[in-house]
Amino acid sequence: MNENINHVLILGCGQTGLSIGKYLDSNTKISFYDENVQAINNARNLFTTKKNLYLSGDIKESYFDDIDFVAISPGVDPRHPIINKIIKKGIPFHNDISLFFLNNILEGTKVIGVTGTNGKTTVCSIIEQIAIESGLKAKAVGNIGVPILDIDLIDTLDVLIIELSSFQLEVLNNGIIDVGVILNISDDHMDRYNSFKKYFQAKEKLFSLSKINIINRDDEKLSELSYKADLSFGISEPNSKKDYILKSDHSVSYIGKENDFDIELKNLTLIGEHNKLNIMAAIVCLKSAFPKFDKFKINKLVGVAHRLEWIKNKEGIDFYNDSKATNVNATITALKSFDKKNIFLVAGGDSKNQVLEPLSKYLKQKVSALYLIGQDSHIFEENFKLINSLKITNHKRLKDAVLSAYEDASVGDIILLSPACASYDMYSNYKERGNEYKSIVEKL
Repeated sequence: MNENINHVLILGCGQTGLSIGKYLDSNTKISFYDENVQAINNARNLFTTKKNLYLSGDIKESYFDDIDFVAISPGVDPRHPIINKIIKKGIPFHNDISLFFLNNILEGTKVIGVTGTNGKTTVCSIIEQIAIESGLKAKAVGNIGVPILDIDLIDTLDVLIIELSSFQLEVLNNGIIDVGVILNISDDHMDRYNSFKKYFQAKEKLFSLSKINIINRDDEKLSELSYKADLSFGISEPNSKKDYILKSDHSVSYIGKENDFDIELKNLTLIGEHNKLNIMAAIVCLKSAFPKFDKFKINKLVGVAHRLEWIKNKEGIDFYNDSKATNVNATITALKSFDKKNIFLVAGGDSKNQVLEPLSKYLKQKVSALYLIGQDSHIFEENFKLINSLKITNHKRLKDAVLSAYEDASVGDIILLSPACASYDMYSNYKERGNEYKSIVEKL
């Protein structure tokens, strides 16, 4: 770090905030701020230096006079009152991604940035798996769960894959990304953004940081960015010779482009049409970063935990954990992955002011019963109570919902946790929610 940096304020003491703290020079004074007392205590136990400060609650404006920059974690709401005080003082913001680019020049490593409302983690994981399986040194970092500042010997990698949320992109102004892809965009985090336009602008920022921009041409809401894209992928007809297409021939799917580049998709372990698109997005990113790359080993690809994760079959009933479905579109994608109307769906939580109505069509087509949990269960019930074919029940605990679904389901049915909501009303994060679901299922 710059030797002139004497005092840094870290907002948010979760995994990212602690990673930033460890990254800073040991001579730097750090003020840790979090409204969660346990998070503050964790920081205090990890950073025992007396010069550091541990703060919560309101902070007077005069406190910020000697702060050189503020490092903000993705979970901190930019509308927090403290943020306004920092902006008023003109103090620069950083996050772990921007600090990484500020202090690293990757001459021999290609950088791929991935964003979108849904599918980011899966696509980053697929890129990493394909690259490693084919002999490249690769690592996926960022919002995927591995803080970028925790990675050692990063300049020895052939490719660095960064999952970027809208929250991370808001603060990122100095990245140098070789390939950037926007997978899709839909209403999400409307509890944090004042409008969909603001959310869209945060995602769009990736294209101002990337040398090669890739877009999903099938997503109507991304169409206004098509003029910024160098190439696209999708099921619809390509716009140019550079574009990739997912096509089918006698029930066999292929990823191809006009110059006869074809990859057959067969014997895949990942279910659902959306995962074929995820694989295509990964391949397009790798081909864009390494034009001569052609070793695409895809038959052993595995999904990520909590994303349409098959748990077990119990008495002919299949249990799936899709806790990572924290918005409506993610749950719709999960429902579309199954063929029959035999899904017993566990959903609910913090709906984040989303519009729930788009779920209605798929509840009618795919779902036999809906088991609701969380603070906004009444909103779900109000939206879908007129679907005559749908049984709806409310439950105080996830365990109660699962047991009720298990009692109702029969051989050949599917019990699916796909909440369409954030988990923070009941859990620390979607992982904790998914792990509890798996524990409940394993004990049946």
